[in-house]
Amino acid sequence: MTASTERRTRKPLERLSNLLSDICVRWIPDPWIIVVLLTMVAGAVSFFATPGGLGLDKAETIVRGWGDGFWGLLEFGMQMALMLLSGYVVASSPPVRRALIWVADRQAGPKRTVATVALTSMILMWIHWGIGLIAAGILVRYYAARDTKADYRLLVAAAYLGMAGTFHAGLSSSAGLLVATPGHFAEEYFGVIPMSQTVFSPFNLTLVLITIVAWTITAIVLQPGPADTVSPPAELREKMAAEFEADREARDAAKRPGKRTPVEIIENSRWVNGSIGLLGLVYVVLYFSSLEDGILQGLTLNSVNFIFLFVGILMHGTPKALLTAAQTGGTFVWGVLLQFPFYAGILGMIVASGLSERIANAFATVASEQTFAVFVYWYSAILNFFVPSGGSKFAIEAPYLGEAAQTLGVPLDLTTVAYIWGDMSTNALQPFWALPLLALCGLSFRHIMGFLIIFALVTCSIGTVAFLLAPLFF
Repeated sequence: MTASTERRTRKPLERLSNLLSDICVRWIPDPWIIVVLLTMVAGAVSFFATPGGLGLDKAETIVRGWGDGFWGLLEFGMQMALMLLSGYVVASSPPVRRALIWVADRQAGPKRTVATVALTSMILMWIHWGIGLIAAGILVRYYAARDTKADYRLLVAAAYLGMAGTFHAGLSSSAGLLVATPGHFAEEYFGVIPMSQTVFSPFNLTLVLITIVAWTITAIVLQPGPADTVSPPAELREKMAAEFEADREARDAAKRPGKRTPVEIIENSRWVNGSIGLLGLVYVVLYFSSLEDGILQGLTLNSVNFIFLFVGILMHGTPKALLTAAQTGGTFVWGVLLQFPFYAGILGMIVASGLSERIANAFATVASEQTFAVFVYWYSAILNFFVPSGGSKFAIEAPYLGEAAQTLGVPLDLTTVAYIWGDMSTNALQPFWALPLLALCGLSFRHIMGFLIIFALVTCSIGTVAFLLAPLFF
């Protein structure tokens, strides 16, 4: 292929990639700024678009609703923070790292390498999005250290696929686990819906399988030829080699005999983590064995967080290793802790002003029982581009989606599944959740956007058809 032919062939994709990248970089601000802007927009809409006079009394009602609701998501915010932290702890543990090294050592052709990363991302993120996001990034780094022949940009894009195609439809689904947790903040609108009716419904599991197959094939097809393949940055390979050497020296130093203080002995002993980890596993067995309606009925945000937290404790072996991993994982949590109270305030505004009821009526007017699911899918997908958090966004949408679904007679489990898939579909075009992965792999979102556009087109096409047909299965 000549240089001019290559430019003509790749120009449309590059132009579209650059356009969306420029939009993200130039026009989409930090998520903290977005939540402040949304607060102002929600306040203005609540004031002007709801019944009642435009006076100080109405403004006071909205402000009080905002302030009174500010702490309404404290429990949920803590649950989401622990979800991310426990996922990082497990993904960075020695057993997982050894497994990823074993995979990377099995050198394969570039197409097989890309498929391996894509499958690792999508399968692990279905199990736990925090584990999958970090583990897939670590696997890409290991391939880079081994001078992989796969396109490095495509590898990083493949490592992100689970975040846009499987995570919210899996075991760590924030909305799925939320509505399965008794006493959750949206129970008034959605009730309590067990995971067996959402994440483990035949419709959802089938859609997950179709997405995994379609995206794996897409990843293989997108692998460029040798002349167009972009190799990992040389500085990343050098950094990885230095990290491997430092890790080896640290393990060797830990094995060497020497005089240690009592504190150092305790910090590097296995009985601390082993004893508390065993206690946690005993509780898990007692908890699930006492359920009368099956294990799936016991899957809630709290139970899933509990399981992965104690698995991480056991997998790290010593307190020192655990605390080091938790300290690093904690750097990814600050966004959740800072922003969730503001989303709770927005929810308070919407409910106090009566805006949720008006939006619900609008949905009921525009959609029908047959088209409501696909409306929810696309509405959730578009809003996710501006509010890239399935949990906090659900706090905003739950009141009017629940009311509209009940008005139209649409099952609430179908509404939840449509929300879940719409929410994660545009993650492929939103850089927020890619930040930890990009930091691990040393790229910017612009580098992977061109590939992610193709993946997004594939999943949105599948999702649209699926939710047009979804009422037949619920």
